[in-house]
Parts: sequence; C-alpha cells; structure tokens
Amino acid sequence: MTRILIRAGVLLAISFALALVVNFVRPERIPLIRASAEEIVRKEGVTPIHLDTARILLADSRVLFVDARPANAFRRGRIPRATNYPDFEFEDRIAAFRDSVPFDRPLVVYCDGIECRASEVLAKSLHDAGYKYIHLFFGGWVEWRDAGEIIEK
Repeated sequence: MTRILIRAGVLLAISFALALVVNFVRPERIPLIRASAEEIVRKEGVTPIHLDTARILLADSRVLFVDARPANAFRRGRIPRATNYPDFEFEDRIAAFRDSVPFDRPLVVYCDGIECRASEVLAKSLHDAGYKYIHLFFGGWVEWRDAGEIIEK
C-alpha cells in the first residue's frame, strides 16, 4: 500500500511540474494567482468574463453594467445598477451615452446569455467609440439569474 501511495505522489508531482512548464511556454499564460480587483477593472480592451468575475465587478461602484437586451426584457429583470442600451440602438444613443459615461469608466456588457450576440456587438461598438475598459459577460442575464444572484425589476 505504501508503494502505491509513493507512486501516486510521484505521478502527481510530475503532472503538476508538467502543467507548470506547459503554462510557462504557452503564449497566453493562465495566471497562478487571481488578479486583484483593481487589475480586473482596469484591463484594457474587450475582455470576456465569467460569473465569478461579474460578481467582483458588481461590488465596485465605478463599474457600469450595460444590458444589451431589448427594453421589454430589461424591464422584466436585470443585474443591479444596470443601464439598458440595446445594441440595435447604438447609432441613435451613442452621443448621449458619451455625454453621460466617461471613456475611462469600466463597463460590463451583457445580454441573454451564451447564444445571444448582442452584447458582443455592443462591446465592440463601444470599444470602437473609444471606451477603454470593457468586460464582456457571455453568461449574461440567464447565467446571473440561474445562479440565484440578486436582481432588479
């Protein structure tokens, strides 16, 4: 039995070392330690995020959640403090959005979930318009609601 445990330990150590080497040589390394909340908030460009990161960003009052769904879906429920900005209204509303939201304000853009591409379109349009810190929450409203997170109506 001792021999089996020793072999399992050696195999585990070799696997761990191999994983570190592979991570070190890959072009986009997976961080071994989670970035600080400030580093997450201030990551430039359009950054895809998951539910756990959306929770962290919601705790920061500087971050504005932007709901890309149609107004009727927004009225039925949304992530707290979100503002509604349907992607198909981009051209009509961008001037007012720029007047009220500074270019350096961190944004989290979301829509209905993985299958919805409205958030992706809106995030790209906002980035092209000059916004620096855009987080794209692919799980969106569906993942947020299904996880039992707090919602607004």
